[in-house]
Amino acid sequence: MGESSMFVAHRRFILKTCGNTTPLLCLKPLLHLVEQYAGYDEVEDVFYSRKNFKRPDLQLAPHHSFEEEVALLDTFFNDGAAYCLGTINRDCWYLYTLNPIEHNQNKLCCDISNGIDKGEPDQTLEILMSDLDRRIMNVFTKEFSTTAAEATKKSGIDKLMPNMVIDDFLFEPCGYSMNGISKNVSSH
Repeated sequence: MGESSMFVAHRRFILKTCGNTTPLLCLKPLLHLVEQYAGYDEVEDVFYSRKNFKRPDLQLAPHHSFEEEVALLDTFFNDGAAYCLGTINRDCWYLYTLNPIEHNQNKLCCDISNGIDKGEPDQTLEILMSDLDRRIMNVFTKEFSTTAAEATKKSGIDKLMPNMVIDDFLFEPCGYSMNGISKNVSSH
């Protein structure tokens, strides 16, 4: 899947990217497609977040700065709020979220008539790691693994959740991306 992956579920979609991709540029066409094919014309919630860039000079517009990203997001969403968690001059995490729309008749939400309980938890677990031991992380370089499948096996990722269909990618000169799909989603 390279630098980007998109996960689609009944109530949400998640777009994950890394590198110098431009995920916010997909908003306009994506919102148009959702309205055209699903009939939804309002967004219930937005959660955009990222760590501060190690190489901000390599980013493309509108990702030169968080302020630029917020300005673009604000053109789509009226009630957004931007935050910085951590120290601005060191490691920090940027977050943009949307205040929920109340009493919207045509929004991406759930209710009992759709067969989904309103009390269903909305949880996502994300694990981000940085500054890892280079000796251990060498497995994710072309010098130590010639293919992504080899890196998956050498690292033991293939054993974390057996029977997953794995789509993995090994970047040049280093870096690794992996998505796993389970046929039995109710067990994970």
